[in-house]
Amino acid sequence: MNLNGQKINLRFPTLNDADSIAKYCADKEISRYTFIPHPYTLQDAIDFIDMCIDDRKSMASLHYGIEHKETKEIIGMIGLNSINNTHLRGEMGYWVAKPFWGNGIMFEAINLLTDYCFETMQLERIYAHVQLENIGSWKVLEKAGYEREGLLRNVLRINNKMYDHYIYAKLKDWKK
Repeated sequence: MNLNGQKINLRFPTLNDADSIAKYCADKEISRYTFIPHPYTLQDAIDFIDMCIDDRKSMASLHYGIEHKETKEIIGMIGLNSINNTHLRGEMGYWVAKPFWGNGIMFEAINLLTDYCFETMQLERIYAHVQLENIGSWKVLEKAGYEREGLLRNVLRINNKMYDHYIYAKLKDWKK
């Protein structure tokens, strides 16, 4: 299912998107705050797309490519992991290519996915972990109506280093 916005569309990635995903994930800045390895290869992109397809079949996770509306190229990814239908929640994760930082694309992607999760999937809570140093990420979440709930110490290990994270969340019926 595609989610259509003004600047972007969210759609499931296909193997045809491997080149653009590999191209943008090759930038070391993309791996700085994510689990994306560096260096990143075309085979990494193919393996990732295969995982996205498998996860979607099992409904363990939903991964959407952020498609630039004009070029139709995948310029980032956004997804929902750890989907829990018993407790009606999921964890959002995302990245967008550096040339597209600061122009509202991630804000639009977060809102599209959040609305889909609340309205179609009937989830009650969407949350995201953000490294303390990733100011751009927590600012875009706050702009999209997510609230910082707290600090999780030594919560994730990336490249053999432990990181503290803020946890942000948005609730379906939260009064603004």
